Amino acid sequence: MAALGKATITCPGCSEPLELTMRLDPDAKAGPGEIVLKVDRSIVQAHLAAAHGAPADS
Repeated sequence: MAALGKATITCPGCSEPLELTMRLDPDAKAGPGEIVLKVDRSIVQAHLAAAHGAPADS
């Protein structure tokens, strides 16, 4: 299924930008006129499994 949207977030640990992809969730129970998006978290999971630098200053 094609991506419906993309969002970029920044890792708070190393400040690297991560692009999230959103698709329709075919298993969700949406009401009339509603859609439910599912975020593909594989990019985040792979990023968090890798070594990180020092936390970014806030």
